[in-house]
This record gives sequence, structure tokens and C-alpha cells, in this order.
Amino acid sequence: MLFKKRTDVVDYCSMNISILFSQEREKIWLQLKKDCNDSSFDNVENQKYYDHLRAIIIELMHIAITKKCKWQISSDARMFTMNYLNEHNLKAIEALQNKYNKAFGSSYTDGIIPMVSLFNELLTSSKMQESTIERFYTEFYAMIKIFFDDQKSIKLVTKNP
Repeated sequence: MLFKKRTDVVDYCSMNISILFSQEREKIWLQLKKDCNDSSFDNVENQKYYDHLRAIIIELMHIAITKKCKWQISSDARMFTMNYLNEHNLKAIEALQNKYNKAFGSSYTDGIIPMVSLFNELLTSSKMQESTIERFYTEFYAMIKIFFDDQKSIKLVTKNP
């Protein structure tokens, strides 16, 4: 693509975060949970499950922005997210996001593996079936791919000089 559409990073993050908090997204996640047919996963409270998925997906969005954009853009994305979560009294999601950030950074080869491992540990005390673990590994990779693909068609910019 010769020319990419310029998109403000705050608008981009706002749009993605609003999707994460939609009822439609929760319905999709609930179906995913049911499709796993995993007894250890069935007992996980839905809100807890949603919070972890939101934290992971926000972190995956930040990873893609950090890898593809300048430091200022990445910094603005993280500041927007931090402010959004604080303003909406969602500090628990911010704390989870930080945990998933550390998990991703703990691997030199595949940061998604420790993220899925932490997800498993925190939600089921590491009792998820192997098929469930593999399913979320695939889901998280699909999400980060979406964020990287976004970077092919848009150029994130900042309103701050």
C-alpha cells in the first residue's frame, strides 16, 4: 500500500477498547468458553474471565503498536489506556495487563506461550485441558495478527507534537 490512512493513536485505542467492553464481545467470549467444554474452565466467573481477556487483548494491541510505531506513539497509547482504565475504575484490568506484559516479555522466542500459561494459572490454577490451552494460544495469536495487520493499512499518529 503506497499511502496509509493517518489515524490518531488515541482514536485507534479508544475504538479498540470500546469494542472490548461491548456486550457483543462478551457474547462471543462466552460462546468461546462454552465451546472449550472444559470442566475446570466452566467454574470461572464470567466477569473475571472477561477482565483477563480484556487485559490480554489490550496488551497485545500495545505490543503491536510498540513494535511498529515510534516511541511517542507507543507512549501515547499506553497513557490513553492507563487513563481510560483509571477513569472507569478498572484498575484491576490495568494490574492484569501489567502481569501479562511481564509474561510476554519473559520469553525470547514466543511471548504468547507464557501469556496463555499465566491465563491458565490465574483462572483455573493451571487445570485447563490441553485443547483449551491450544485454543487460547490460537485466539491470542489471531488477535495480535489483527493488530499487526491494522498497521499495514494505517499510520498511527499523535496529536501531540
